[in-house]
Amino acid sequence: MYTKLLTKYALGGNTLVNRICLPPMAVWAATESGHVTDYILQHYSGVQGVGLAIVEATAVSPEGRLAKLQLGAWSDDHIPGLKQLATAIKATGALPGIQIHHAGRSTNREKTFGAELVAPSAVTTGQDIPMALTIAGIESIVEKYATAAARVVEAGFKVIELHGAHGYLISQFLSPTSNLRNDEYGGTLENRARFALEVFTAVKKVVGSKALVSMRLGVADSVEGGLHLGDGVQVARWLETAGADLLHISSGIGGAPQQLRLDHDDFSPLLHLAATVKQHVRIPVIGVGSIRKPDQAERALELGMADIIAVGRGILADPLWAAKAASQPASISLCRGCRPCGHFKHPFSCPARQ
Repeated sequence: MYTKLLTKYALGGNTLVNRICLPPMAVWAATESGHVTDYILQHYSGVQGVGLAIVEATAVSPEGRLAKLQLGAWSDDHIPGLKQLATAIKATGALPGIQIHHAGRSTNREKTFGAELVAPSAVTTGQDIPMALTIAGIESIVEKYATAAARVVEAGFKVIELHGAHGYLISQFLSPTSNLRNDEYGGTLENRARFALEVFTAVKKVVGSKALVSMRLGVADSVEGGLHLGDGVQVARWLETAGADLLHISSGIGGAPQQLRLDHDDFSPLLHLAATVKQHVRIPVIGVGSIRKPDQAERALELGMADIIAVGRGILADPLWAAKAASQPASISLCRGCRPCGHFKHPFSCPARQ
């Protein structure tokens, strides 16, 4: 029925069973030291039938935590639990991926257990004022990304996604609203993109051929004076040139510009961001944004908006979404669009599952 969505897809040296991706959506259920719990294993084991499953934001360092119960990859002690998680995902038939992450200023000292916040510039979001990173501090974080990547590869993950969207550290460097630096990491787009490219290059070097390296790239901000879409597309091109295996396209600070929503379709502005980037790169693009039904995903693929479709809240509402799309799409328990969505607190309590 869904000839594009459910067809096998070659990704690097891997073959996905279909073009459905579980995107990284945090459930904040790790231990306070960042270790995998049975709850997390149960959550990811329950998702059946997707081609690619990307584990939620996993912190590369303690001060980069977005939440007190966030997964971590900053210590070798995390490897055994992460290995269990990668194995559990493989058992579902999906290619296991993981997103590694640094919150930058988008957190607070309670969540970092007292560690000082860092950012490109000392620009606050209304909570704790972050410390502007020195060159040595930037180099240290680049190294933390690389060592975290080495750990998750050792654990068995085959796709490493760098979180460069949603106003977190890489996104903060890209945006003129949060990056006020006047050195080689600020000012021009080339300078503002330097951190993202250095992180990518360091991770790619460590990973080698053991895993694919991607970035969830926020290609546009919706705040005044923020990152423009044209500049975001240029960063996507630079990542492709640097050797990115795929790109997962999303928004930067403030979400996606709403003017990207077209009157004649029901696709979200986020998905239109992916469609724009896909016109300018040759590597695979993951598109995301309020896809709840298989026919929406199929149409997006038919229109060439993306190569792989991420289904987030749809799969939280029904972990068998992908499996049912292949056999009984009418039986899918559809996301009801609850506001706020409760998946951060307890995905198993989604009313669509009751």
